[in-house]
Amino acid sequence: MNLNCTIKFSLLKISVCTLSFIYVTNSVKAAKVDSLFKSDEIIRMELRSDFSAIQKDRAENPEYHDGELIYYSSDGEPVKLSVKVMARGNFRRNPVNCNFPPLYLNFKKNEVKNTIFDNQDKLKLVTPCHFEEDLIDEYTIYKMYNQVTDLSMKVRLVKILYFDTGLNKKVFEKHSFFIEDKKHVAERNNAIPKDRVLTPFDLNKENFEKLSVFQYLIGNKDWFITSRKNIVIMQPKDTSVGLYAVPYDFDFSGFVNAEYTRPKGVPENLLTDRRQYKGLCFTDDEFKEIFEFYRELRPVFDSIINNQKLIPNYNKKQILRYIDNFYILTESSDLIKQEFLVGCETKKDYNIVDKEGYQRISSR
Repeated sequence: MNLNCTIKFSLLKISVCTLSFIYVTNSVKAAKVDSLFKSDEIIRMELRSDFSAIQKDRAENPEYHDGELIYYSSDGEPVKLSVKVMARGNFRRNPVNCNFPPLYLNFKKNEVKNTIFDNQDKLKLVTPCHFEEDLIDEYTIYKMYNQVTDLSMKVRLVKILYFDTGLNKKVFEKHSFFIEDKKHVAERNNAIPKDRVLTPFDLNKENFEKLSVFQYLIGNKDWFITSRKNIVIMQPKDTSVGLYAVPYDFDFSGFVNAEYTRPKGVPENLLTDRRQYKGLCFTDDEFKEIFEFYRELRPVFDSIINNQKLIPNYNKKQILRYIDNFYILTESSDLIKQEFLVGCETKKDYNIVDKEGYQRISSR
């Protein structure tokens, strides 16, 4: 993809101004199940709805509004789909925090057949809160976690012209990305979504090791297992292996470093790197094994970041330094003890007692 840009600095963020786009190359007629997530090519689209009404409908119980989604097939023909559009989210839906809300798009099943949205029903669409760069950074995290485990949500980057039918004018044209529906993630992993009361000790240990250390790697503290905050729980058909946890929403991470997530009134040079280990007290050998797993993935992570053309070079260097700090830390036994062993959780933290008393780690 060609990239022509005028760069404007705002704190640590850089605004990408103009881009040339790649149209969908897959034939619409050849669309398959979940074809939306089969490619990384950027799709150019137009989303038409009464965005004036949607902007006003950002309270606790927003409603769906009629809309139309238009994209172009490989031969240049427009594909038009009727959709229902609704503001969603918690923090980002609040107009105090974000200029524009993330959205739900609800499709008509009889219209999406033989399109790139084949087999889709309702999808989350992540939109820019303020800066496009924050969104691209978060998208990149999803792509990185896809390399960690299949127990992750796929994403598809798009460039959308948002058109307000209420005012009959263009709102803006910016990048956004779709997130794979949790039911489809579960189906890929031979599981079903499960909403239940639980603790980290109910989870498959390998799954939780990878998740908790990855969240530390990107500097994300905005998740919690017991309340299922930014976590989807899945029950595999083989119930003996424990439950799976799948994370989402990474915008509060140090990796993204979004301005709207920084404490107000705190100078940039006084901010911490946001890293806090929120996992269990695994054994030294288990920590050594999971750190080695992530060391092997380092070239993959670096490649994903370096190959993301929408991240300006200045920001790439910052992100790569941020990731590098994680790997430096895991080479020091003193830092490992300080960062991972001092504040890690045990069964005692959850008032769990078994016949052997409080245990450091799950028996799974």
